[in-house]
Amino acid sequence: MMNRSLKGILPIVPTPFGADGSTDEASLKRVVVHAIEAGATALVYPGVASEDLFLTVEERQGCLSLVSRLAGGKLPVIAGVNSADPAEMVEITRMAVENGADGIMAMAVPAMEDMVGTWFARIAKALGPERPIILQNLFKPRGADLSAEAMLALAAEVPAIRYVKEEGIPSGPKVSKLVAGCGPDLDGVIGGGGARYLLEELDRGAIASMPAIELLELHVALFRAYAAHDRNEALRLYERSLPLLLIQAPYRMRLTKLILKSRGLITCDDVREPLPEMDAELQELALELYERTVAQPEMADA
Repeated sequence: MMNRSLKGILPIVPTPFGADGSTDEASLKRVVVHAIEAGATALVYPGVASEDLFLTVEERQGCLSLVSRLAGGKLPVIAGVNSADPAEMVEITRMAVENGADGIMAMAVPAMEDMVGTWFARIAKALGPERPIILQNLFKPRGADLSAEAMLALAAEVPAIRYVKEEGIPSGPKVSKLVAGCGPDLDGVIGGGGARYLLEELDRGAIASMPAIELLELHVALFRAYAAHDRNEALRLYERSLPLLLIQAPYRMRLTKLILKSRGLITCDDVREPLPEMDAELQELALELYERTVAQPEMADA
């Protein structure tokens, strides 16, 4: 059970696959141990960056169970329960609890139509008491793209919703409205969008960010600098992150896994989600940028 608020950097743990296409638990273990040691304050699995919609129920269950066992009470584990089918989200929530999740992240999806509150109440019932829901808000066609006003009303209607992860583009205005509405019905706002807008979201009052994992040390250092009111350092690290996050925008998990493989954390960088291919020239540039981004003494101590 979670006994503390969610603040800091909460990375999305990816799903490594082997050369045969199956999930690679040995690689997943290395990634999770790395995340714990690098300063994550919670682990999220599976999320969009875990290729959640491309996992079987058995794969999702097995990998979540492994992540929960490895976290072992050191960090909270937030299970993504997203599906295009709201009824399946209810069933996935039950499975997540059975496999050690300390809370869940659930997206408002178009299939919920005008019954968003009803579906989230069912999800909350399946979740049980004392575990929070992070309401994930994403633009269409995958998400329902709720307004800030609708999300605040939903949090008031469903007490288990304690956080919102806002992933709209631009995210800033909604983050400000959501932060202004925090109080008895909402504990905080979490940034998304791959941390491309991280500094703005922090300035607007976000208490956490949920990026992909390839720049975890940098993002942890950035958050700590910001929390210590060292704006110059936070800005410097943010500026260093942007070239890679620009590449990540269209290539997404391909960039994440390219970097993780280069670090020896995973053995294969295959993805299931249909994404643009990164050719050799772009891969070389991405790894060069990564080395320039992290090749600083202070990053090793993040």
